[in-house]
Amino acid sequence: MRKPILAFLGFLLLLPLRARTAWGLGLDDFRQQVFQPDNLPAPSAGDISAEGRVIEVLQFLTNLLLYASGSVAVLILVIGGVMYVTSLGKDDQVDQAKKLIQYAIMGLLAVILAYAAVTNIIDLIFRATN
Repeated sequence: MRKPILAFLGFLLLLPLRARTAWGLGLDDFRQQVFQPDNLPAPSAGDISAEGRVIEVLQFLTNLLLYASGSVAVLILVIGGVMYVTSLGKDDQVDQAKKLIQYAIMGLLAVILAYAAVTNIIDLIFRATN
């Protein structure tokens, strides 16, 4: 059971590389053609203060934690769905899969709400300091 799941996850992880070689897409092409955020502030040419560095580190760490936990929640949701489909009607496996899906959805909602709360708090702090 574990080997097919790991093979599937490996396939999903390598899919962007295959798409890049098959369709000629690269990260630089994406940045130049697709990702053009005109509304983002331009980076400053001067030195960043110590307070600015601390804020950047905190924002990076919170984003890293939120994205990683959201990714884990989605991965567990997919695993629960695979378990549900492959349970073949066995009650104990169906119940286990349903609980896993339920907990993954609750975790994903918690991550989304935490992200909203953290971004609003950082925005409020940033507005208060300026």
